[in-house]
Amino acid sequence: MNSWKSHVKGDDTLIVYHNTTIYKGNPKPEAVDAILRDLSHGVQRPELFSIPQSLLKKICLEEGKSYLEVYFGDASEEHLKVTDPARRQAIFDFFRATIPRSKYEVEHYSKAKAGRKPLAAMVITSLLFLWSLYLAVQMENGARYEIIGDGKSIVTVVLAIAGLGSLNVTLLFSALLLIAGVSFYFKTRNPKVVHTISVVR
Repeated sequence: MNSWKSHVKGDDTLIVYHNTTIYKGNPKPEAVDAILRDLSHGVQRPELFSIPQSLLKKICLEEGKSYLEVYFGDASEEHLKVTDPARRQAIFDFFRATIPRSKYEVEHYSKAKAGRKPLAAMVITSLLFLWSLYLAVQMENGARYEIIGDGKSIVTVVLAIAGLGSLNVTLLFSALLLIAGVSFYFKTRNPKVVHTISVVR
C-alpha cells in the first residue's frame, strides 16, 4: 500500500494505491489512520472513492494544473487534487512506475493547437455579434421579425439578444470577445504540456 495524506486546503485529504486500485477521499483527519488500517485488511471504507485497475484508462498530468486527471470506465473522469507541484509529480511518477501494462507519453502542444478552441470561440462570437447587431439596427429602424416554429433555434436566441438594442449588443459581445481574446493570448503564450500514462488493453 502507498498513501499520500494532506492537510493543505484544496487537496484531497487522502490518496491511496492498494491492490491495483486507486482510492481518494476527504475523510476527517482523525479517521485517516483507521481507514488505512482497514484497507490494509481488505475492508472497504465508504469515505473513499475507488477506481480499480480493470476500469482505468489513463492518468494525465498537465503542467500548471493543480490535479491529476484519471480517466476510467466508458467516459468517466476523476481529479486527484494535489496543489504542490513536486508532490503531484511524485505521485504521477509512482503511478508511472507501478501501474502494470501501461505506457508513458508526453505531448507538447503547439501554439496553433493550444489556441484552437479560443480562436474558434472568437470567430463564432464575432459572427453572432455581427448578426445580432444587424438585426438590432434593423429593429431600431422599425423592422419587425416573427419566429416561425417552436422557437427553439439559434435564430430565437439572436433575435432575443438583438431586442436588447444595438448599444447593449455591442457591450455584451465586446465583453465576450475580450474574454476569448485573453484566453487565446494566455493559451498561445504558454502552450500546455501533458504527460499521460495509458493502460494498454
